[in-house]
Amino acid sequence: MMAVRLTKDPIFANIGLGRRIDIGLVDPAAVDFRLMASTLSKQARFGARNEGPHALSAAQHAVQGAQAILRETNDMRLAGLFLLRDGHQLFIDGRSRPTEQLMHVKSGTDLDLIVSQIKGAWDAAIYQAAGMQPPEAWTKQTRAALQMMNLRMTRAEAITLFGEQAAADFPKVAPPLTIGTLHPWPASKAEVAFIEFFQRAIGRAISN
Repeated sequence: MMAVRLTKDPIFANIGLGRRIDIGLVDPAAVDFRLMASTLSKQARFGARNEGPHALSAAQHAVQGAQAILRETNDMRLAGLFLLRDGHQLFIDGRSRPTEQLMHVKSGTDLDLIVSQIKGAWDAAIYQAAGMQPPEAWTKQTRAALQMMNLRMTRAEAITLFGEQAAADFPKVAPPLTIGTLHPWPASKAEVAFIEFFQRAIGRAISN
């Protein structure tokens, strides 16, 4: 894809050391997977409202969900797609599920649609930069499989972090076949694991 402008005027964000990115200009050339791993390893799921010294990061969620897909299906393509599912959070910060629900109730569908469009544009750029199938080319089965693993992971993570009462917030689904428990990793472990799985998924080392 060519670079796509989402906004009339540039909207700059400081990303990494000495870099400023116009997040209103969606460009595959702006995607830095090492920086993505570092960023997601420090982005907390569930608003970091769990007890203990570490938050469960977006990077850990991505890695353990991808590992579970690979264990259950032996499909590295699908696992790689899951790994990058929240990659747009390098550019567009993530929000916890209750926060999303509150914003939906207060703002209606217009905000949901706008946020979805922005995330979708960056997702397309990220998957292209990785050499993976873009979301618009996914089948219904692929999309459903990714959504289901995200739900299974989120439910299992919530129960691990907050106790069995957290299950009431989710439909009853089978726990994912993760490697190890879902207790939060240090950011450094999550970052390295994300890079290692990404390199396995694309079949080469990353230079950026």
